[in-house]
Amino acid sequence: MRILFIYCNQRTHNPEHYPQGIGILSAVLKKHGHTTKLLFLQEDISESELQQHVKLYDPQLIGFSTVTNMWQQTKKYSRAIKKFSDIKIICGGAHPTFSPHDVIAEPSIDMICVGEGEYAMLDVVESLDLGKDISNIQNIWSKNKNGKVFHNPVRRLIQNLDELPFSDRDIVSFQDLLDNNKSEPILLSARGCPYNCSYCNNSTLKKIYKWKGKFVRYRSPEHVLEEITSLKIKYSFNSLNFYDESFGINDKWNQKFFPAYKESFNMPFGAFIRAETANREKFRMMKDAGLAIIYIGIESGNKILRHKILNRKVSNETLINTCRDAQAEGIQIWTFNMIGVPGETKETIQETIKLNQIINPHHASVSIFQPLSGTLLHKKCLKEGYIKFDYGPNFYNDTVLELPSISHETLIEQYEKFKEISHEMRMKHEQNGDKIFLVG
Repeated sequence: MRILFIYCNQRTHNPEHYPQGIGILSAVLKKHGHTTKLLFLQEDISESELQQHVKLYDPQLIGFSTVTNMWQQTKKYSRAIKKFSDIKIICGGAHPTFSPHDVIAEPSIDMICVGEGEYAMLDVVESLDLGKDISNIQNIWSKNKNGKVFHNPVRRLIQNLDELPFSDRDIVSFQDLLDNNKSEPILLSARGCPYNCSYCNNSTLKKIYKWKGKFVRYRSPEHVLEEITSLKIKYSFNSLNFYDESFGINDKWNQKFFPAYKESFNMPFGAFIRAETANREKFRMMKDAGLAIIYIGIESGNKILRHKILNRKVSNETLINTCRDAQAEGIQIWTFNMIGVPGETKETIQETIKLNQIINPHHASVSIFQPLSGTLLHKKCLKEGYIKFDYGPNFYNDTVLELPSISHETLIEQYEKFKEISHEMRMKHEQNGDKIFLVG
């Protein structure tokens, strides 16, 4: 069967990139003899152009992968397709997973996938290919001709991640993306996160998958190393990024992976680190293997907001000391910060800026908080009536909230000030000849 994936990236402020979720779906489908193609929409196209793309490939199934800020564009193009074709359309990703009723109610969407999609998508494709009924496929909500919706439970989480093929990077011009973005390949060595931050949907995902298998799962070190080897054979790059939500928390895995990585590649890499899981000794081991930069969540410099609103049970002292330990080993710091959470004031934003100035990262990333579907903070914002505006495609420099504790004008003003201070910190590092090592 021929499957056309469509990814709506317009006006998100994200550059053209490799969509990991679609890549692994494509790999699983190709492994089982199906063919796939990706239409990556970085700019808007007309309905006639969309029709040309669809007719040229002549797919038997169209799949959209969408998050909340892409949903309006996804609806636009799925509706356009239904004007000239009766091809089945399935929608997966974070938004259908956490707002399934909203998505399945859209007339142009025939099916949605809730949760992990690899084997659910394969079941859909093979059932359609054989003309079989799709109304009982786990993870899939589907509609019949009369509009009746069949809600199916999720299947067990994939426990052995090594059984999955390597992500299909050939679905894009991968080398061109690396070169044009001056970036590096992104890898995932695990799935799931043990923490329950209120702004993240992991806690809700855990409820969806309750009694459905272990939530935090790891690929074997050998499997990850094998994938890196395969990438080195096909593509040209000199560094990597690991985008696990909490990289390096499994000490047993670390003891096997890092020595083997150093022996095989000795190539610099970056990783997302939880401050409360790292120390000087661990950083020394990871630095020896090639760790060059860590991405670490500060989120808020105000302890009350961080602990009680964001459910990040980590102290300022731990954040500072962890960054000091990394810096002492020659590892660069990239902090992530979020302003505009419920309870935010001009003064709490100043605390976040001050904490970053104490840490002195090579780069401090700042965004304005958005309450995402499936998160505890989204429920709080709904309950308190804070959500006043529609979600737009750009999630970084504006908000859908109207907060009683800070005006919209002041929030935007502080956001711009934070960005200026971040730029100043980065320039000071670069003036000292210490540029950001990884750029992806």
